[in-house]
Amino acid sequence: MDMMRKCGGFCTDHEQRKVWGMGVLYVLGFPILLLMIIIGGLKAAPPGEENPQCPAEPNMPWFLIIGGVGIAFLLIVRIALNKCFRCIKNNDKCCDEVMGCFCEFGCSMVYDIFCIILIVLWMITVTWWVFRHRVANELYDLIGQENLDSFRFSLGDNDTIHNIQFEDPKLDSYCDRLLYELSFALLSAGWLVLAGALIVFLIGKVCYSIICCRLCRNLEGREMDENEEEVRLTQHEHNKLAQSTPAKPDFI
Repeated sequence: MDMMRKCGGFCTDHEQRKVWGMGVLYVLGFPILLLMIIIGGLKAAPPGEENPQCPAEPNMPWFLIIGGVGIAFLLIVRIALNKCFRCIKNNDKCCDEVMGCFCEFGCSMVYDIFCIILIVLWMITVTWWVFRHRVANELYDLIGQENLDSFRFSLGDNDTIHNIQFEDPKLDSYCDRLLYELSFALLSAGWLVLAGALIVFLIGKVCYSIICCRLCRNLEGREMDENEEEVRLTQHEHNKLAQSTPAKPDFI
């Protein structure tokens, strides 16, 4: 019965769907970030030294460490801010419900946009540094080597693109198989989680709350529910008082 009630609430309650959606993204995202930190820490070389684990892309472990720690920090701060916003909104002494709701929505939206921009920029940069060693030939065939190299040089990318291999550590094109394959897989999974987060953001905040004006309607709905609850409690108190008052005797 409880399961049916939860399923029904999930289908009808937007707030519950939003919480569950973000919860699923966090559950999927944090293991990926943890793996990035662990693999990067195991395969990283001290800064400024050559990395025998991956001469083709010596800074790859540090890309994973910095990205894993940075994105995890942003998500933890987002959770903490969400708790603070709700405490402030529910505190009637600070502001009324309408102002608190708009404050929570505006601050969280600005922070979400800031985080999405940072994560997308990091993902694009690191994805290029990792994927280019696997898809270099396909890119050269598609765009042309001269055009691609000119575009890279205009961005300050003067690194050599290798055809990555995992057998001979003496060659510059070598990279540890576990490091490279996991980096490739984690970045691919990261793009899927990021796409899910963008969908939740666009549907939950932009479409539902702004375009459909559901934020204001939800406030009106909650206010009507509170008024109905107050009327119901008042009537209940009146009924209890009427029942507890002894009836006056009839005099003949």
